[in-house]
Amino acid sequence: MKHGGATTADNLCYACIFCNLQKGTDLGSINWQTGELVRFFNPRRDFWGEHFWLDEALIQPLTEIGEVTARIFDFNVDERVIERQALILSGQYPSASALKRINK
Repeated sequence: MKHGGATTADNLCYACIFCNLQKGTDLGSINWQTGELVRFFNPRRDFWGEHFWLDEALIQPLTEIGEVTARIFDFNVDERVIERQALILSGQYPSASALKRINK
């Protein structure tokens, strides 16, 4: 891998195609308020509910990590919000495992 990680299953992370395309090989982004480089949310070590909250179908950031991740990954672009609304209405979003993490 580009940043020295092993090409093994335990070093991979599931991501939708939209997030994967937005992330590319980047590890983080600039927080425009502070000018500091901030790493992206890491689903292998971070808890979703510590960095984001679900506001109906919008994913809102709670931390700098949440802010740069939501912005770079385009979490709230119109098409993704519409898709998320449809998944919520059909009872498919958020997943049961995400609810467990959110409610911790």
